[in-house]
Amino acid sequence: YLTVFEGKLPRVIDSAEVKNGAFEFSGDCAVPIFAAVETPDVPLVRFFLENSPMIRIVGAADRPQDIRVTGSATEDLYRQFLGQVDSVAKLLDSDSVKLSSTRIAFDLEKQRDSLGRVFVRKHSGSVAAAYVLFRGLSYEMSAKEIRQALDGLTPPASASVYAELLEKMAAALARTEPGQKYVDISVPDTAGMELPLSRFVGEGKYVLLDFWASWCPPCRAEIPNLVTAYKEFHSKGFEIYAVSLDKNRKAWLDGIKMFKMDWPQVGTLKFWESAAAETYGVRSIPSNVLIGPDGTILARNLMGSALLQKLGELL
Repeated sequence: YLTVFEGKLPRVIDSAEVKNGAFEFSGDCAVPIFAAVETPDVPLVRFFLENSPMIRIVGAADRPQDIRVTGSATEDLYRQFLGQVDSVAKLLDSDSVKLSSTRIAFDLEKQRDSLGRVFVRKHSGSVAAAYVLFRGLSYEMSAKEIRQALDGLTPPASASVYAELLEKMAAALARTEPGQKYVDISVPDTAGMELPLSRFVGEGKYVLLDFWASWCPPCRAEIPNLVTAYKEFHSKGFEIYAVSLDKNRKAWLDGIKMFKMDWPQVGTLKFWESAAAETYGVRSIPSNVLIGPDGTILARNLMGSALLQKLGELL
C-alpha cells in the first residue's frame, strides 16, 4: 500500500501486488509529500514521494530498518537533516538524560529545535522544510510565530499540504488566543447526547476546556493536577469541559472512572479527526484553554501548579 501523510492521520492512495519480490507504483505528484510503503501487517518505509524518473525502494520486508530509498531529492535532503538531529535525539532517549535533571533535557530539546529552525530557513523552498516546520516545530509556536515562518517559505514548500495545514492552525490559534472570545463547540457526552460548551460558560464560572485521551501518557500524568484543582475550586465556580481524543469507547469510559474525573466529558471517538481540537488549533495533548465568566479566553495550556496558581488568583 502507498500511503501519504497529510496531517495527523495517514491516507492510502494506491496499492500494488508484489510479484517475484518486486512491486511498482506510477503516477503524478504535483508537490512532494511525505509517504509510506507498507504491507497489511508491517510498515516498511517512510519517504518523500515526488515526481522523479525513478524512486527505488530496496530491502527486505523482514528488516525494514535496512530498507533504502533513492531517487528523491527531497528525501535525500530530509535524511541529511535527520542525520544532524539524530545524535541529539539519541541523547534525549538515553537513560542518563532521563535520570538526570530536567534542565539537561530542556537544553537538548532547545538544541534540537534550533537545528530544525536553521534547516527551515536554509531550505525554505523544500517541502522537507515545510514538513519539519509542521511536524517538528509548530507544536510550541504561537499563531504569529507560525505565520512568520510561513512567510519565509517559497515554492514548492509554500504550496505544500504542510503549509496549508500550518495556515489553518495559525488561524485557529489566532481566533482562540488569550484575549479573544471563546468559540462555542458542541460534542456528544458519554451518553451520546450533544453537550455544548456554552452551557457552562458564564454565571460567574471559570471553565477549563481540556483536551486529553486515555492513551496519552502526558495526559494521565496531568490528570491528578486537574483532580486537585476540581476538588479545591469547583464549589467556588470552577468547571472543566473535557474533550477526549480517544477512539475506543471502553478505554475512554474506563479512563474516566479510573482517574475519578468527575466533570463533564465529551468525545466523538474519532481520534485526531476532532472538529473541536481543530477549532482550537490543538496539535498535541494534554492541552487546555481557560475561559472567564464573560467568555474571554484568559490563558492556554496551564499545567500543574500553574493552573492551581491561576485559579487561586481568580477564585
